[in-house]
Amino acid sequence: MTTAGTDTKTLGQKAVDRFTEMMIERMEQMKSVGWRKGWIGGATAPGAMPQNVSGRGYSGSNSFFLQLDTALRGYSMPVYLTFKQANDLGAHVKKGESAMPVLYWDIMARDKDGHKITKEAYRKMSLAERMQVQTIPFLKAYNVFNIDQTNFAEVQPEKFELLKKLFAAPEIRDTQGMFVSKALDRMFERQEWLCPIRYDRQVQGAYFSPSKDIIVIPRKEQFNIGNSPEEVYKDGMEYYSTALHEMAHSTGAASRLDRLSHDKFGDAKYAKEELVAELTAAMVGNSMGFDKRILDNNAAYLDGWIYTLRENPKFIVSVMADVNKAANMVLEEVDRQKMALGEQPLLDKNRVLRVSNQQEAVI
Repeated sequence: MTTAGTDTKTLGQKAVDRFTEMMIERMEQMKSVGWRKGWIGGATAPGAMPQNVSGRGYSGSNSFFLQLDTALRGYSMPVYLTFKQANDLGAHVKKGESAMPVLYWDIMARDKDGHKITKEAYRKMSLAERMQVQTIPFLKAYNVFNIDQTNFAEVQPEKFELLKKLFAAPEIRDTQGMFVSKALDRMFERQEWLCPIRYDRQVQGAYFSPSKDIIVIPRKEQFNIGNSPEEVYKDGMEYYSTALHEMAHSTGAASRLDRLSHDKFGDAKYAKEELVAELTAAMVGNSMGFDKRILDNNAAYLDGWIYTLRENPKFIVSVMADVNKAANMVLEEVDRQKMALGEQPLLDKNRVLRVSNQQEAVI
């Protein structure tokens, strides 16, 4: 039996609650295994952004939580579809399966007298007319199911196998057996990130200096501490994840997204910024084919993050708003490198741009 308060919640509000529950569940899991498990995958991670069955990618918070849902439930790939899409493809959602929400922003428009303006009327307005209208943004949601929650593999076996191949990230190792990201290596070598990255010196730890606007990370060889080929391979992932964490911090500089102005070590804003950097690095890394384990010095924040999420579920909206902006900045720069290398970019808009450029080159 549901309470009256629960009944009045919109799909958007319920989606926020669901995302908060998922974050708490993952954090509790990480605590139970000594926080050495990855934020999203923990083992191997798909090397592409979550997408719907037609190939359109999900972005921002939806990308992160669909990645997390895939990992938590052990699905074969982060491909999702609506109930209707499944039916249109001759498939159906299996009995008893629960959906995942996908969030998006909508607006409610009102005129100067407070009367509601229809979406159609708002779309027809000129820019000058819209400036006179009060707009109220609000979250909406619709439900999707992972492809493994349907019988798609049975009714469309060939298409299912083609989709699986999209998410089969090849294992690329360096001479030491460590994971390799060609895109990030090229970015570091050519110094094409938003600020300088010093990566070729023996240092004790990684950091971003807001005052100098520079990132410092240890040499890749310093991460090579594993005792087996598999551990050494993941040590390479740890190197790139550490770099992404500091790159995420650097997006918050005053000249960029201006998140770091008032942060002090140990306070609530600093704890939030650490969570933003961790989740940004996890989301971007997972999209590139590797996962991010929680940093040793951030393990102490787990209890605080869990407490804040339980006390204020809307905290996740604020965090993910910052993660979305930071991740978009990182992904844009990663895509520049991937396209320069002739690799498939991660963001939908860059895939379209790449195809367009290829067509022009042919013409």
